[in-house]
Amino acid sequence: MSGGDAKNSYEGTMGKPLWNNAVTSRDEQRQQKRLAVLGTGARLFNDRGFDRTTLDDIASELNVSKRTLYYYVSNKEEILFECSRLALEFMQETIARCKDPAVPVLERIALLLRGYAQLLADDMGACLVLSKDIPLSEPNRDVLREGRRSLDGLLRDLVRAGVEDGSIAPNDARLTAAAMFGAFNWIPHWNRTDNPVSHDEIADRYIGLLIDGLRKR
Repeated sequence: MSGGDAKNSYEGTMGKPLWNNAVTSRDEQRQQKRLAVLGTGARLFNDRGFDRTTLDDIASELNVSKRTLYYYVSNKEEILFECSRLALEFMQETIARCKDPAVPVLERIALLLRGYAQLLADDMGACLVLSKDIPLSEPNRDVLREGRRSLDGLLRDLVRAGVEDGSIAPNDARLTAAAMFGAFNWIPHWNRTDNPVSHDEIADRYIGLLIDGLRKR
């Protein structure tokens, strides 16, 4: 799946996925239904916990049989892995834009953080942080670990670049990146309420504070 296809598929999961989406081909229908399984699984994992969610629960939410789910996924781990993988692929376009040297470093950092906030606003993206301690098979764990490492590495590189060009005050890029991602990673933990704060509002506030703190006086 290309970065653009991944982004379109991921964006198609926003909100509660529908099982009977109108599509134009059998392959598209299967893809939409698979995304419905993934999106529903992600939401239940985030709300109830991975261990307390069963395939029966997911099937019940979709009003289908458990046997039907096996046509789209093999087990819960596949659902969790695919949700996290798609979420990371969703960031690829943002990552590419953040590597454009023509854009000022502080703007690129803000762009990366806003894209990350948008990712976490969706159930699939929230799985990255709410279910990250769930043990996965080694190949799957390595794929997700590398995806997270690349995001962290990019932010560290941007912070270092800002220090070098004088736009950012001298600091430890490793600790700065950890603080920034830590602030955003906590959002799905405290903002899953009946009256959540808009992720756009949170992003605006967080980015304003963090960028202001980085800026060299």
